[in-house]
Amino acid sequence: MSKKRQVIIISIVVVVVTSIIIYIEFMMKPQNLGMNSEKVSPFAVYFHSNLSISIEGKPIKIPSQIGIDYKLWNDHSLDKFGFPGMPMDEEGKTTMPGMAPLYTTNDKGRITVGSITERDYTLGDFLRIWGELDTDDKVVNATVNGKAVTNYTNVKLEEGQQIKLYIQNKK
Repeated sequence: MSKKRQVIIISIVVVVVTSIIIYIEFMMKPQNLGMNSEKVSPFAVYFHSNLSISIEGKPIKIPSQIGIDYKLWNDHSLDKFGFPGMPMDEEGKTTMPGMAPLYTTNDKGRITVGSITERDYTLGDFLRIWGELDTDDKVVNATVNGKAVTNYTNVKLEEGQQIKLYIQNKK
């Protein structure tokens, strides 16, 4: 093979390898170069509402991990809209649990709506997932952003809203 032909073949290989590397860095790993680094959310709907509850005038803590920890996840009727579990290793031995489409990650009353399907959710949906708030034989008054509402379970969850439940025993 002639020297000229060797130079041409080496040049073509270098161009192809360089093109592949550039493609991988720019298109498949955009975070490495800071280009197109907008995070793509797995959720079609994602926002937070805030809930506070008082029973007989005493505030109660809304537990963290509702809709994540199975001990705090009592109703599974909306599971198909939540984030599915997935393997955390290549062998599939460790699995990240899924999440309900309504869940908490702190004990401050912040409800996260994270749904893979675009649809509305209500406070009643969240309370069913939690399943631990006993309102039987009780009077429940509610406000949303300071305005009284009559049917608290039908309150549509929205970004940034402040929901307050005041629960009293019937006298």
